Amino acid sequence: MADRIPVLFVAGTGRTGSTLVGNLLGSTPGAVSIGEVRHIWTRGLTQNWACGCGQPFDSCPFWTAVLVQAFGRTANLDLNRLRNSERRLLRLRTSPGVLRWIRRPELLQTEHGYYVDTLDRLYQAIALVSGAKIIVDSSKTPSYAALVFTLASVDLRVLHLVRDPRAVAYSWLNPKPSPDRSTGAAMDRVGALKSAVLWVWWNGLSDRLWAARPDLVAIRVLYETLVAAPEVTLRSVFDHLIPEMAGRSIAVQGDTAVLNMAHTVSGNPNRMRTGAVTITPDERWRTGLAASRRAAVVTIAGPKMLKYGYGWRQR
Repeated sequence: MADRIPVLFVAGTGRTGSTLVGNLLGSTPGAVSIGEVRHIWTRGLTQNWACGCGQPFDSCPFWTAVLVQAFGRTANLDLNRLRNSERRLLRLRTSPGVLRWIRRPELLQTEHGYYVDTLDRLYQAIALVSGAKIIVDSSKTPSYAALVFTLASVDLRVLHLVRDPRAVAYSWLNPKPSPDRSTGAAMDRVGALKSAVLWVWWNGLSDRLWAARPDLVAIRVLYETLVAAPEVTLRSVFDHLIPEMAGRSIAVQGDTAVLNMAHTVSGNPNRMRTGAVTITPDERWRTGLAASRRAAVVTIAGPKMLKYGYGWRQR
């Protein structure tokens, strides 16, 4: 395809700062952040969660225009079929199969061609309606990244975002409001052991996917590096993943960012935050995560922590 759509995919696990990264990248002129768009069929079109603009999904002018551009009207979509494919393709136990998809995309067409073709049309419509040069997708799940890689219209680039698993466990354990559902709703919570297992699994799968396709443009960024030097790190991301936009003014100077309103699907409620924000490290886990839980996380995630440069001892 002559003019494939550049999609910068933020991959990794939950509670790693992917919402912040998506907002930073999407606030750069020429980019558009769409959040966790893999949830559009359920949380968007079925459950009508709020868009990042604050409107219910079915009232958001951006997504209304995208859906009309892609499908004429949402009634033309078989949502049951799309959700069924999503469940089957993105379940944890089926995720090792994504290595086959990324090597042989034609394997998806037999059973899930409708899902793949619908996604392809969706990304094309996002590019047309937004007019952006780069789409930032913060869906995180590496198996979904593999699906997007197979799309004929997409030129995928991947930012593999990693955060210390002890900080991730602390974040999962603590309640966080979810205003995009309803007043008083909260985001899902996960125990320290499960959090550590998922951290190892999804980051390991990310590593295997990029190794399976050396032609895939991908870099790894640590959350801790990002929040310590946000401007330098963000410029490095553009230089490596979006060279056609290198040298442009970006949304952060020093440790201060100016975030634009974004039409993001699902994600951390901070995606609705706009205006000037100061980027600072979140180190609450160092005093807030019980020693027994820290030890459990290190026992499970220790080898991969060392691979990514994290020491086992709390610094």
